[in-house]
Amino acid sequence: MKHLFAPILVALSLSACTLGTETATQGASGGGSETLRLAQATSEAGDNETAARLFEKVLAVDPMSVPALLGAGNSYARMGQNSRAEAVLLRGHELAPGNAEVLTTLARVYLAMQQSERAVDTYDKALRVDRTNVAALTGKGVALDTLSRHKQAQGVYEDGLQLYPTNFILRSNYALSLAISGDIVRGTAILQELVKDPAAAPYVRGNLALVYGLDGRENDARATLKLDLTPQEIEENLATYRALRRMRLEGKQIGSLVFV
Repeated sequence: MKHLFAPILVALSLSACTLGTETATQGASGGGSETLRLAQATSEAGDNETAARLFEKVLAVDPMSVPALLGAGNSYARMGQNSRAEAVLLRGHELAPGNAEVLTTLARVYLAMQQSERAVDTYDKALRVDRTNVAALTGKGVALDTLSRHKQAQGVYEDGLQLYPTNFILRSNYALSLAISGDIVRGTAILQELVKDPAAAPYVRGNLALVYGLDGRENDARATLKLDLTPQEIEENLATYRALRRMRLEGKQIGSLVFV
């Protein structure tokens, strides 16, 4: 079944970007090694298994290389090996407690492990290092939404949008959070505006379709999904929207079911 309302995956991909300048300069000798550069390039190309082996090779020579620990953690997480990812990222945090990228990546792992409270705490640590960190702002909002703490999540998104007013992910997640917490009119309006942008990604249309579904507007949801899904996938999504709508009308919390 293919669902498009998965903002967590989009949002957290920000913390899996190319290793930053601060990170790349840490570690005794790994930061400038050819193997590390090859591992980073391999990771960027999406070959996580090979990248993990290369990062492990760097760590065999320099176990204190924070870039290699971060890279290995990213690779393990992308392969679904979250316990291994947590272990190496905790070691990276121990060696470089002020490294925000290590923290945001660790928080993303906690979210994947359905440990949202720990994710919130870890994103807070990253924001104490760098209050403008867009990955931490986005991720914290998502973590709070999974806990159905939507008002707090919206405050985080609003803080992020003060810094990054054009950020699609922040704005789309903010709209979805509004809709789930009962402000469907405002959430719908924001998403309707976003989908007009030619650069809008399928997940934005998916979020709009979900909001239509929560509002009982199945025809609008179906029309929105036609751009990206097959007829069978559309009907599967609509069935999910109906279930979520019933739960919401019954007063049940659905944050963890939407931000998945």
